[in-house]
Amino acid sequence: MKNLADPVPPLAERPTCVRHLVLAALCFIAAVGYIQRNSAGGAETTIRADLHVMRDDTGNAMGVFFLPYALCQVPSGWLAQRWGGRRALTIYAAGWSLMMALTAAATNLPVLIGARGLMGAFQAGIFPCSTMILASWYPATRRGFTSAMLNSFMLIGSVIASWLTAQLIGPLGWRWLFLLYAVPGLAWAVWFAVWFRNRPQEHPAVNAAELALISSDENVPKKSTVPSSVPWLAIFLSMSLWLICLQQFCRAGALRFFDMWLPTYLQEARGQSVMMANYWTSLPLLAGVLGGPLGGLLSDFVLMRTHSRRAARQGVTIGSIVIALIFYGLAFQVADVRGAMLLASLGVCIWTFSSPCAYALAMDVSGRNLGVIFATMNMAGNLGAWAFTTFLPRLVDGKNWDYALLVFAAMHVLAIVCWLLLNPNGTIGERAETVSCPKSES
Repeated sequence: MKNLADPVPPLAERPTCVRHLVLAALCFIAAVGYIQRNSAGGAETTIRADLHVMRDDTGNAMGVFFLPYALCQVPSGWLAQRWGGRRALTIYAAGWSLMMALTAAATNLPVLIGARGLMGAFQAGIFPCSTMILASWYPATRRGFTSAMLNSFMLIGSVIASWLTAQLIGPLGWRWLFLLYAVPGLAWAVWFAVWFRNRPQEHPAVNAAELALISSDENVPKKSTVPSSVPWLAIFLSMSLWLICLQQFCRAGALRFFDMWLPTYLQEARGQSVMMANYWTSLPLLAGVLGGPLGGLLSDFVLMRTHSRRAARQGVTIGSIVIALIFYGLAFQVADVRGAMLLASLGVCIWTFSSPCAYALAMDVSGRNLGVIFATMNMAGNLGAWAFTTFLPRLVDGKNWDYALLVFAAMHVLAIVCWLLLNPNGTIGERAETVSCPKSES
């Protein structure tokens, strides 16, 4: 036990906190990205009326974001590995923010679809870049928590989009509101290019104590470990990768019900106004903000106690999705909107335990090819998002959403099956290795 009389270490020996500022910067831009991408959901009925189009048309416009977003995941991850996170993420953030401004200027459906598609292409790089950066700036025993924080700020962005859209779409209109949403991303890109460094060793504010803490386990990527070529065939023939991608397809696709279509569902099936529908939509998303860090902490705790990825990543995920499905089933049987949204919010809170587990597992099993492998997983997730967002309105019969809700539930069940079959050990594209749990960060 430490003696209270022992001298306090001098300030120079204490680790600096630059890694936490890096995490904060990534969380901020994740929130900004989600504000921009999800703003169309809260304004869907307003845009539909202004452009004189049908619900299927706005479904295409909202869904088109996810197709180039998905297809550009692997190229953007590969470019991030080649360029480094600093250069790549600066270009991506500036690009998607400019496309948000172009969305605000759209006067017809083709321009709206084109701007949303280009925004998706630029945003494809945000999470491959972010996971590469987190893997370099944090030890393995903090990957669950840091991934959870990133995931929570995605949902914070969705919550902010719902709140701001509810408050400002009336006085500003959707065009000026969307233009306002473009500004923070442009400002962040300029700041990030000046301040950030790809490796902790290159940042002038990082001291030796923080470097030692970051390098406290052998999984931190070193500059010399970046391969000159990617073993594409070995990666894409991996059954683990296919299962990881399929579960991500289902989970990310189903989540789009809450941030893209819940406002419309509440208006058409539950009789809510545009303002109240946006307010109610923010509740389950806000619950997810709480659930993500809790799930990340739980997964990291189980990993440190059991030294088992199967328990920490797989077990936590399966349990969270099963419990969430129970709450969802109860929510959509309750006639009262307030009760239904409280139950749905509990479901989303528990469901988001699965997100940091999936992100952390991708970092655990990717070895030297994290940019490409995570991008592949995220590509699959956003193909699911595109499919669900685009085809959900075609499942709605008038104001009857029953078929859409059944598909929503089925996607969760398929995700559970994938996690049951998944082997969370070894390294994708390389010979399987024995899993060990490094010492925790102090």
